[in-house]
Amino acid sequence: MLLPAWNGETFLAEAMESIVRQTFRSFELIVIDDGSTDGTAAIAEDFAARDERVRLIRRPHEGLSPALNAGIKAARGEYLARMDADDISAPDRLQKQVAFLDAHPDCVAAGAWIEVIDETRRKIGVKTFVTTHDEIFSALLRGISPMAHPTVVARADAIRAAGGYDASRYPSEDLDLWFRLGETGRLANLGEVLLQHRRHKAAIGVRDREKMKAMALAICNEARSKRGLRQRRGTPILTGTNADARYHFECARTALIAGSRLTAIRHALATLAAEPARLYSYATLLACLVPAPLLRSLLVLRARLR
Repeated sequence: MLLPAWNGETFLAEAMESIVRQTFRSFELIVIDDGSTDGTAAIAEDFAARDERVRLIRRPHEGLSPALNAGIKAARGEYLARMDADDISAPDRLQKQVAFLDAHPDCVAAGAWIEVIDETRRKIGVKTFVTTHDEIFSALLRGISPMAHPTVVARADAIRAAGGYDASRYPSEDLDLWFRLGETGRLANLGEVLLQHRRHKAAIGVRDREKMKAMALAICNEARSKRGLRQRRGTPILTGTNADARYHFECARTALIAGSRLTAIRHALATLAAEPARLYSYATLLACLVPAPLLRSLLVLRARLR
């Protein structure tokens, strides 16, 4: 299990606890401290002192991809599992994913569905993903990341043969890796929730959403060009400049997609309170109030116009 952490002391112990308590016992948990200045290393060292399966690698701060590549180099197992320092794995997560990969030797990587939670572990909604290789690759060619990065378990030899993570693809280095892995073997998602994914203000998906979407589009269009497919155009990004507004907007969007309308409305109102002068705040609330059938029709129409 590769667990990179940069100033992750707030949630790290809970994340690590969810791994050391896995029903699948034969694993190593490698915490890669990416130059933290808080108590991250001390927390990891405390776990390592109590559990011989836990290892700590301390590095200067270079970012997610170099940290993960250091973990890949140090790992000794047949499979490489991923999780972030703010997430929580289900107790049987590794057991189920390892069993799936053992039973499907043509599959190089398997993810799972996630339950999105907020900073206080309050549930926002379940995020599902397509499960078959063909569906996953089709989504990749549309610029959509169809595998939740912190849920993935992959074959170590396949990851190394693909060259690991490309730091120049930040913050969509996972999307880039799925393309390369998918060209060497099959990709899959288990159709069940195996991880709680925490949404908070400092999360990459909140903090760097604009960069993530732009890089995902560039990676997608490179792959489409290689296959002689038409380039895709980006869509305007609705986001705020205020950290609270960005956080609540992402929570509202996730809850709305998951069908948790009341949760979506609550976060939409918080978005509006944080940035009352921005049009997108009102658009977010309106989207949460529109009846679900009409909203689905509007989204279908938007997709056709792209």
